Amino acid sequence: MKKIFIAALATAVALTMTGCKGTNEKRGDEHLKEGRFRNAINSYLEAKKKGKMSDEFFDNFTLALVRAGDMESKKDLSSDLINNYFEKAASNIGKVKEDATVEEYVKTLGEIGKRQAAQEGVDYATIINAFAKIDSAEVVAKTRHVAESAIKSIREETEKLYVSRNLQEALGEDDPVVKEYMLLRMAEMAPTNQEIQNALNKSRKATRGYFLIFGENVPDLSGKQRVDKWGYVMALPTMKQSKNGFSCELQFWASTGNNTELDPSQIKLVSTDGKEVYAKGNTGWCEAEVLVGKKGDEKIEKKQKKFKGKGKLMNEFQCSVNVSFSYPKGFVPDYIEYKDNFGIGRKYLGH
Repeated sequence: MKKIFIAALATAVALTMTGCKGTNEKRGDEHLKEGRFRNAINSYLEAKKKGKMSDEFFDNFTLALVRAGDMESKKDLSSDLINNYFEKAASNIGKVKEDATVEEYVKTLGEIGKRQAAQEGVDYATIINAFAKIDSAEVVAKTRHVAESAIKSIREETEKLYVSRNLQEALGEDDPVVKEYMLLRMAEMAPTNQEIQNALNKSRKATRGYFLIFGENVPDLSGKQRVDKWGYVMALPTMKQSKNGFSCELQFWASTGNNTELDPSQIKLVSTDGKEVYAKGNTGWCEAEVLVGKKGDEKIEKKQKKFKGKGKLMNEFQCSVNVSFSYPKGFVPDYIEYKDNFGIGRKYLGH
């Protein structure tokens, strides 16, 4: 009798440790097995609400969400439900135990992103969302060390398709600013593609003298501040380059919403490998509103005021400063940056 009691107690402890399945979870498992994924999700949600879950719960719940999202994508690739299913699945991943479940999540999400990006005539927001799915899958793959090569291949294939479909249109654009805008959008999706980088470098050399003011239309997914309308936008009307540096007229257009000093000593040149040199030179001009005309008949005009030392940079106005940069052998200039407590701006030079 004592042995029977001990055996029963051991079984009870084992069930407590592994977690036994309640009615809702069992029902969810049956729906999952039969391919009724939405029903399975509802049953798993009920099980979670009651707090009675087994060790298999998050794996099966995640599989139901992934398969429901995949099924929805085959009916309507633009359905909002796809994102909803995978957002819920992503919140489960940290509790998923089986690598096979993680692999199915990664591959399915990546393939849906690839199919969305491959659609003809979709808008840029759809392309961003498609690549975001692939990137999210890649983060999970790297974190869990599962399906890393598979999702890498999916991204490479998607980038190649996206570039082949859009690059010629960008290169055929006559307006240099529009061309750079189109190339920047492509570079956000395929940042390491050599064809795009070559085209961008050529474009940036051609647009050195232009203010590029289209930042709100180019989502900067990289965080590298490629273009920022809500900061300092720069142009290089003149530039004389030598082996060890260059001199230039650097113009600023401010859209920070602030009136502030322009401190030329804070202008720096950054190389392609992250080295920095600071500008020399502190003379130029800044625009300002001045009162002109005879007394009683005055009017406000925009005038250039020369400065030496520091200029006054007014919101929606321009400044120009003559500066030079010196750098050692092997320094390959990438961009000029100006940053203060109100904003940041970068001007990419092309190389």
